Amino acid sequence: MAATLLVKDLPGGVRELTVSHPARKNALDDGLLEALDAALASSDGVRAWLVRGAGQGIFSAGYDLTALTSYQPDAPLPDERLGEVLDRLSRHPAPSVALVTGPAVGAGCELAAACDFRVGDEHARFCMPPAKIGVVYALKGLQRFIARVGEGRARYLFLTGRSLDARDALRVGLLDLLAPDAAAAEAQALALCGELAANAPLAVRGLKRGLVLLEEGGGTAAERAQYEALRRQSFNSRDAREGRDAVLAKRAPRFTGE
Repeated sequence: MAATLLVKDLPGGVRELTVSHPARKNALDDGLLEALDAALASSDGVRAWLVRGAGQGIFSAGYDLTALTSYQPDAPLPDERLGEVLDRLSRHPAPSVALVTGPAVGAGCELAAACDFRVGDEHARFCMPPAKIGVVYALKGLQRFIARVGEGRARYLFLTGRSLDARDALRVGLLDLLAPDAAAAEAQALALCGELAANAPLAVRGLKRGLVLLEEGGGTAAERAQYEALRRQSFNSRDAREGRDAVLAKRAPRFTGE
């Protein structure tokens, strides 16, 4: 079967993205990257993303190496497009949750790392094998892992090429939640998406922007000014008034994103 990105709308503004490439263990290729980019660009009304691999045996085996056989030495490096699309995911105003119920290898591992949260089961595995296949990883990808697990653990992952099992991934922060099996992991991931989607959209958007700016070194003066504008917008928003009123009335807030 051909590689496909399955897009499904779930209740509450959650949109599910499923990487489906059964013949190659959900490996990514150019077509999947373009489909993911298009899905992220057409995202009006999305309050949270759930990213997963098709089936329950594997998240993603990485970038499809068979697609690299025609690569020419003077062409753009094959992982440049990967970095662009994963940056769009990590910078998207809506938070994202990766459901990892099996191995996440190479580009698949970075796909999970580009999400804001990762929920897995006992079969989750994380591996970055570029040293074992003879390539130098992009600086942006290295930076992404340093932000997730720290410089020392990133060195371990990339220079040894060893896998982290689910419990080690939870210990170092590559997993945020660990469930005993795939069904429980899916339930936890959906619950987390629902919780994220229920929060005030303007606040989530601004907070995500601030976190990304800090991860990338603090941003330019213009970007920091934009962040301050988002802060002011949030304080003056209907959602801020609704949040205060809901706390005082001891009821659940009803946020509209205004």
